[in-house]
Amino acid sequence: MIGVAAAVALSAGSVHAADQPVRPVVYTPAPWVFEIGARYFYSTGKNWYDLYNDPTPAQLNSRLTYDGLHAHAGEVFFRADSPSAIFIKGYYGGGSIQHGNTLYDEDFPPAVSPYSKTVSDTSGTLQYGNIDLGYSFYDSRGLATSTPVRFGGFIGYHYWHEKVDAFGCTQIANSTPCAVGSTVLPTRAVGPGVLVVTENDTFNSFRVGGIADIWFTPAWKLTVEAAYARVWQKALDTHYLTFGSDPTTATGNGVQLEAILSYQLTPLFNVGVGGRWWHFNTDGNEAIFNQLIKYQTERYGVFVQGSLKFGDNPPL
Repeated sequence: MIGVAAAVALSAGSVHAADQPVRPVVYTPAPWVFEIGARYFYSTGKNWYDLYNDPTPAQLNSRLTYDGLHAHAGEVFFRADSPSAIFIKGYYGGGSIQHGNTLYDEDFPPAVSPYSKTVSDTSGTLQYGNIDLGYSFYDSRGLATSTPVRFGGFIGYHYWHEKVDAFGCTQIANSTPCAVGSTVLPTRAVGPGVLVVTENDTFNSFRVGGIADIWFTPAWKLTVEAAYARVWQKALDTHYLTFGSDPTTATGNGVQLEAILSYQLTPLFNVGVGGRWWHFNTDGNEAIFNQLIKYQTERYGVFVQGSLKFGDNPPL
């Protein structure tokens, strides 16, 4: 009888347990996960701005367009994840803007009549950096899902500095600005070795955004992020043959996008390829004549990377 009673009790317990929902095994990360690596970033950029006659956009006086600013840069990056799902990540890089890019300088009537357009060759340098603090609010690794994902949000600071020198001046539409303050050549062009303009821009940005990681397999991962940026700009435009240096402060908004496809070669070493795009719109008043300036600045390109990761557990 005792054996029968025990069998009935066990059977009842099994039926009761079967009625309960099955709790999935939750992914348990290591105490800390660290990643550190290096990238090569090839990009192109553009900086174009309109200068108006007064603090309002009533009359357009001139437009400068720095186009095709191709650059090579190297950078280092890192990410650290805590057991509480808080993370910190960032990068810092710098490089050179190649020769062979172009500055177009346009002047419009009635400030300059007739309409004028000149072209110059450019080269320069760039530096940039980023630091973000975030929280991963959802992580499906270890759950019964076909494609593990992780979602997070972050706030951060972004630094971006570009200095571009323009050499030579060739008149390609009317008027004679290339002759101002210089020896006019028979072709009405300032020689290619003459430094005519320097544009020096520094952007400091507060950014807020989101990031997602998608594991297609334990080795293949896609990371995408998007951020809104509130931008503060300091610009120094120097025209060596005419008015000299003219500083400007500006504020505005921007967007920053990035995507990385990475592959885990070994438990320690990862490789990847990615792309990014930054675009800022800012408005300011230049100091000498109190004229409105409207800037648009962008940089986009691709990168390859390698990194070392410590403490990570692959998704199940």
